[in-house]
Amino acid sequence: MPPYKTILSLTDICTKRVLDLLYEGIRVSAPPQERKKQHSYVTSTLNSNIRQHLINVIFQQPLHKQTFTCKCMLLEMLGDCSTQTIDFSQVGSVYIDEVWHFYRTLTIGLMINLMKLGLACNLRKKMDEKFLLDVNTSLYRVFNQMKNLRWVTLIGVADRTLLESLGTNCIHLEYLNVNESSKVNDDAIARLLLKDPELIEDQSEETLCFQDIQTNPCASNLKMVGVSVTNVSLTSVFVLLYYVPKLESLGGPIQAGSIGSILKHLDPEDGSRFLNLNELWEAKIRPCQASLLNMMCPNLTCLTCDASSLDSLHIISSISALTLKLCFREYVDDIYNYLLGSGQNLKKLILVDHINCGLDLSWLIELTPNLEYLEATLIREDGAEIAEWHFLKSAKVTVQSSKVTLALLTHAPVLADLDITFVMEPYQETFVCINDDLIINAVVDGGLTNLQKLRISECAVSMKGIDCLLLHCPGLTYLAPLSFWHGVSLQDLHALRQRVKERNWVLKIVMRVDWENGQEANKDSDIVPPLATNRCMEGS
Repeated sequence: MPPYKTILSLTDICTKRVLDLLYEGIRVSAPPQERKKQHSYVTSTLNSNIRQHLINVIFQQPLHKQTFTCKCMLLEMLGDCSTQTIDFSQVGSVYIDEVWHFYRTLTIGLMINLMKLGLACNLRKKMDEKFLLDVNTSLYRVFNQMKNLRWVTLIGVADRTLLESLGTNCIHLEYLNVNESSKVNDDAIARLLLKDPELIEDQSEETLCFQDIQTNPCASNLKMVGVSVTNVSLTSVFVLLYYVPKLESLGGPIQAGSIGSILKHLDPEDGSRFLNLNELWEAKIRPCQASLLNMMCPNLTCLTCDASSLDSLHIISSISALTLKLCFREYVDDIYNYLLGSGQNLKKLILVDHINCGLDLSWLIELTPNLEYLEATLIREDGAEIAEWHFLKSAKVTVQSSKVTLALLTHAPVLADLDITFVMEPYQETFVCINDDLIINAVVDGGLTNLQKLRISECAVSMKGIDCLLLHCPGLTYLAPLSFWHGVSLQDLHALRQRVKERNWVLKIVMRVDWENGQEANKDSDIVPPLATNRCMEGS
């Protein structure tokens, strides 16, 4: 049976009650004087640690559950100079007018002692970029006073002035993500890192590597600088690699060109320079570049590249997480050849656009015995023996038959998170082959005992199969998307929800997508009451 819901801790109960009261007091149309009184009362009643915890809970709520206007109003009520963390970059993106509202809230509350700041902006139209400068200008004054920042995410909204302020004031800055920011260019990166950014103007990598340029203090502490989908050139990439000694990641692929092409300029003749990169995104890696990466980047563990680079990848011995872009082409032999020599080192293998490249399950298990995460298309050859995949915990697979599905379910004993997509081959099985009998056979053969999350894009599983899962999977907490499980009727779903509620199970039932309102059986995680959003909207 699924696990039972536990009684909320005293902290969670108090948090829920306080948030209920705060939402009761929110009115969008309230005058500034009333909001100021609310802020004074809340800050005098709740200590800074409790208010910080409440802010964390509020901004961890997905945007489909609470409007961003409500979040900013509560931040205005709870935040002050003692606030240290405000991050909503992981739960969705906001629009340019909402960014302005957020900046205004930071300014009103004088939240200048932040250590962590995160936001992601979705510039819906090209016209929105015209307003970005005006919106950012509203933040400059208070942002210049934020000298304690260590972790900053400004996806889509960063510009030269903000980066210059970070480089000048934030000596402890370690993490900076400005991906998708069109205003970030070579000049912005130079102002972030260098005391005299004009020294690198109109210079190439060959001349830069011979210069001893004084850097801002943050250059010695930065570990991650995300500049993917920005307007930086390879010159900025060179500056980052050369003048930021602890740099571990560039946050994604660099559109300006190949990082491997500038490695030769970073490598002195004696081969004494080492980079701390542990993540790298490259389109094509040639053998000479792979040799440089293996020599200069001993900590490189995560690599994303095109499958056309497979002939060179065996040179890089440190890779444990590999993402290959197949572009819907057939690279089966190349993948097998690489895995034959290096597969035992892999813990994570992701194949992108892989529907035309099916890998035999028995071969894959034999070549990657230590794999923990997999995204691939799987097939199974008749008569082939299959070993145990002892460490595989999560898999997102595309299958074309029931036999490969059953083989996976029964030969991965610790599999906890499974996502299955069935693609029909002409004149072969359809999604109907993923049915109750398949589930029952897998359970009888000892499979699925550690299953926690199951997603099947389309299948014929009915309540009989679901009951089998509920009975034999004690850790099961997630089933999706049940609207495409053709054996399950609306009456079945209603009865299942009632059973989940009556038996107090921790089981999330998703109909189509995770954020659908009213389709989840597990509402325990919703600390903020569902009527809170309506209250905010009524005031407007």
